[in-house]
This record gives sequence, C-alpha cells and structure tokens, in this order.
Amino acid sequence: MDLLAALHSFVRVAATGSFSAVSRETGTSQPTISRHIALLEAHYGTTLFARTTRSLMMTEDGRSLLPHAYEVLEILETAETVLGRRRASVSGLVRLGVTTAFGLQLTSRINELLGQHPDLSVEVIMRDGFGDLVEEGLDLAIRVGEIAEGSLIARKLGAVQRTLVMSPKHFTPKSRLEHPRELTEEPCVVFAYGGGRQDWHFFNKEGEESVVAPGAVFRANSSEAALHAIQAGVGVGLLPGFQVRDLLASGELSEVLPAWKVPPMPLYAVHTGPRTLPLRTRTVLDFLVEISTELVGAD
Repeated sequence: MDLLAALHSFVRVAATGSFSAVSRETGTSQPTISRHIALLEAHYGTTLFARTTRSLMMTEDGRSLLPHAYEVLEILETAETVLGRRRASVSGLVRLGVTTAFGLQLTSRINELLGQHPDLSVEVIMRDGFGDLVEEGLDLAIRVGEIAEGSLIARKLGAVQRTLVMSPKHFTPKSRLEHPRELTEEPCVVFAYGGGRQDWHFFNKEGEESVVAPGAVFRANSSEAALHAIQAGVGVGLLPGFQVRDLLASGELSEVLPAWKVPPMPLYAVHTGPRTLPLRTRTVLDFLVEISTELVGAD
C-alpha cells in the first residue's frame, strides 16, 4: 500500500474529522481509508486517532505528524510541477461557495477567468450563511468574518467595508441622524449574516465609539432581501459597501451618519486542504486574490 496515499488520507481525515467524509470526497471506499490510517499507525508505532462510536479525535502523536505530512505532500506536488508531470492546461470543475453580494460581483468578472482557461468550469453556489464545505462538495468558499473552524485553511482576500444607507423614500426630518444612539428610535433593516445578535459598532475620527442594538422592523438572512427592503423605504440598513456603492453614486440610496464608520470585516477564501491545491482550484483562488481588492477593498 502506498505510504503517500496513506498520508493524503491522513491529512484529509484530520481536516474533515470523518472517515466517511474522506471516502465520499475521494471516491474511495471507507475500508480503504481505514486501512490507510492503520498502515500509518503500524508504520510509526502509534495511534493517530482516538475512535469511539460517535467521535473521532486526533491524538497528540497525530497532531505532531500532521505538519510533516503536509510538508511531504507539498514537496511531492512541487516536484511534479517542476518536472512537468502536471499538464499545463487548467481543466475541470471547481465548485465555489460565495455570499450573495460577493457572488453577484464575481459573476460580472468571471469571464476574465474563463476566457483565459477555456477547459475550466466554475459552479457558483450563492448563500448568505455558513455551510460545511465537505458536505456541500465545495472546493473553495468565501467567508466574511473571522474563521472559527480550525480545520479550514484560509487565505485572506481583503476587508469588507460596510455602509449605513437609506432610501429617499424613507427620508423624513426624523431621519436626519447625528449620532448612532438615535438609531434605536429609527426603523432599521438588519442583514443577519451568520445568525446571532447583530449589534452595530460605530466609531468616529475623534475616537468616540458607539454600540447600537438596532430596532429591526425587518430582518433577513439575505443581503439582497435586505437591500430591496431598504430601497423600498422600510428603514435604515447596514450593508457591504461594494453592494451599495453604485446606488449611492446614482442617488438611489444615501449614506446615513457619514461621520461615523463601522469596523471592516475580514474576507477569506477557505478550503479544507491539502495546502497544495489542484491546479484548477489554485487558479480560481489566484483569480479571487487578484480581483478581490478591486471588488471589496483592501485592509
């Protein structure tokens, strides 16, 4: 049995926490994945995973082996590239999970990528919320906010600036706000990204900070739904700057409390590994890195 194949199975089990997930991902039987892990445990004379009927946890020896396994696989991938064993053409399907707002921006630029690589296909799955990359069969995903899952490998793309906006349909003398605390008396549209409490944090150039729990008359887990509600005059809302910049420029929306800003949210491309990605996936990731600053802004 190939020790390198066993190392690859090991790093994938470490990333997904599941033998069955790696089996589905690789199209290999679950007993084969189990044999790969057993081979490594016999080879190194240790236990790499503590198994129960309900859970799978990496042992201390497993955690010690993991970075070395990644290094071995990366060296092998680099050698194959240098020796020309990998085909020069980028081909195959990459499944990319994105937020709705970012996905709409991306689709306006995707032909630049596909024009360069005619044998490449990209399937975009748009949703505002977190999903499991393995269960959804995603090669890459875009995440906004800090990454909690330790099994994910993240590449920072930039930072999402957010802007407080409203429609002229909503404009009233009461809407001439001067301080964020006045938002508690104002109808607000809340984009509930990722669930949980949605406080709005503001700061100004004098260093003053203000945290507001907006009075949500409308709440949505879709940025597009929140935007349509704001455009209809339902209330004031906080949305990604890149989503509303054209509407601000055209006057269809106006900025509220322009002297106050909201801390940006980091934007990441994430995958479950290994660190050295297939050429088609790496090509899509490099394209995201290339265009992300223009689409959403830098840090």
